[in-house]
Amino acid sequence: MAAPYSTDEERKKKELAELKEKYLRVYLTPEARYRLNNLKLVGNEMAKVLEDKIFELAVNGKIDHQINDEELKDLLTKMQANKREFKIVW
Repeated sequence: MAAPYSTDEERKKKELAELKEKYLRVYLTPEARYRLNNLKLVGNEMAKVLEDKIFELAVNGKIDHQINDEELKDLLTKMQANKREFKIVW
C-alpha cells in the first residue's frame, strides 16, 4: 500500500526538479549555470541553498534579468560571509 504513495511522491519530486532546472536555464547565464553545477558536483551545500533561493525568487517574479557568473560569485561570497562558523576547542 505504501508503494503508490512513494511513487506519487517521487513523481512530484521529479517534476519539481525539472521545473527548477527550467527556471535556472532561463535565469542563469550558461557560465553561471556551469559554476553552480560544478559547486554541486563537489558537494558544496551553499550551491543547493543558492539554487533554491534563485528558484524561489524566479517563481515569485522577483528576478528581472539573467544572473551572470560575476553576480553569482558575488551572491556566493555574500552567503559565505553570512555563514556562521563554529570552532571546537579541545
